[in-house]
Order: sequence, then C-alpha cells, then structure tokens
Amino acid sequence: MNKGFYALAIVVSLLLHGALITAITYGWEASSMPERKPMPKFVQAKLVTIEAATPQKKLPKKVDKVQQRAQREAEQKRQAEVERKRRAALERKKKLEAEKKRKAKVEAERKAREAKAQRENERKEKERKKKELQEQLEKERQSSFDEALEDEEDLLDANEAQQAMASVGQAIRQQIEAVWSRPPSARNGMTIKVKINFVPTGRVVATNIVEGSGNTALDRSVLTAIRRVEVFPEVAELAREEPTIFEREVRTTILNFIVEDLRQ
Repeated sequence: MNKGFYALAIVVSLLLHGALITAITYGWEASSMPERKPMPKFVQAKLVTIEAATPQKKLPKKVDKVQQRAQREAEQKRQAEVERKRRAALERKKKLEAEKKRKAKVEAERKAREAKAQRENERKEKERKKKELQEQLEKERQSSFDEALEDEEDLLDANEAQQAMASVGQAIRQQIEAVWSRPPSARNGMTIKVKINFVPTGRVVATNIVEGSGNTALDRSVLTAIRRVEVFPEVAELAREEPTIFEREVRTTILNFIVEDLRQ
C-alpha cells in the first residue's frame, strides 16, 4: 500500500513540474518579441458631386427568359386545365340533360302506350258488352219466340189432349154405363169417383173408389161394370197414336159417375 502511495505522489509531482516549465517558457518567448507600433490611419478623400434630388424611374427588373417561359407554360397549363374541367363539366351536364330527356321520352312513350292499350281495352270491352247485350237481346227474342211457340204447341197439345181425353173419357163412360146395373137402393144425385188404371192395350189392370157415394152396393156396382167391359179399344188406339197423351192423361183415369135417370 505504501509503494502505491509513493508512486502516485511521484506522478503528481512530475505533472506539476512539467506545467511550471511550460508556463515559464511561454512567458519568456512573449517578452522577447519586439513591440509592434500601430500604423497611422490615413483618410482617403473622394469627390462627391451633389445632384438635384430627382425621382429616378425604377428600371424593370430583368426577368429570366427561361423562368418567364416556364411561367407562361405553367399559366397555359393552368388555363388549359381550367378549360378542360369546364368542358368536362359542360359535357357531363349535356349528358345528364340528354339522359334526362331520354328517360322523359321513354316514360312519355310508355304512358302513351299504356293509354293507347287502355283505350283499346276499353273499346274492346265496350264492343264485348255491346255484343253480349245484342246476343242477350237476341236470345231473349229467340227465347220469347220459342216460348211463344212452345206455349202455342203446348196449347195445341193441351187442346188435342183435352179433345182426345174428352173423346176417350166419353167412350169409356158410355161403355161402362151400358153395362152398369144400379141397385134398388140407388138414388138420383148419388156420385161415385172411380180411378181406373190402363195398359197401352186398353186393358184395365186396377180400379179403386176415390170417393164413395155412401151406398156400398152402388159403389160395388160401378166396379163390377168396369170389370165387365175389361178392354177399351179407344184407349188402345190413343196409346198407339198419341203415347205421350196416353201416358200423361189416360193411363190413370179418374171418372165421376152420377145417378140421375132413376124413376122415384
């Protein structure tokens, strides 16, 4: 430890001596240099002409031609860009107006077609209704005519049926009354309603008393007279010639028999 301390002290001492020697040397050199005397200052005179204070025109600044050309080109480009944008805006406006006109034209044409189609449909509907009305009127006229014709035919048929029925009924009644033997208990004014069923051959297949006279013997006498006749030629003839009338009017016949010629 002592050795280290001594070494450090030696180094510090050497440094201090070196610094002192350097300071002394520098001071010696400075003192040995001759003293320089300052140079005298001379005043330089210059003749100045005083002129009247008149405003002088400012000379235009010299502009670099290259810069001027560049500025012109830049301005031309700017104006060209402005013009391009203006033309582009104008073109867009024209296109929008053209598109608007085209759409308006298309819409107008569509509405015109729809209106025309509607008018055509209305015309067709009107014609259809008119045709239907005419057909209906024609059908009604034809129906009225047919009904009148049918009514006339029905009337004729009814008249013919009534005549045929009356004729056949009269023949049936006459044949039955011709063989009808009335009992002693019968009295004038007594009425018997009888139902007779025929077949197309004119034969009687069934008889029934619908309304009796109140006298059983008289009622039985009428049924007995019908069974005696049994077949009626007039009925068979009507069935052959007028089967419809036979089926509707004669197949089932109802007759009234009245006692009116007895002596009291």
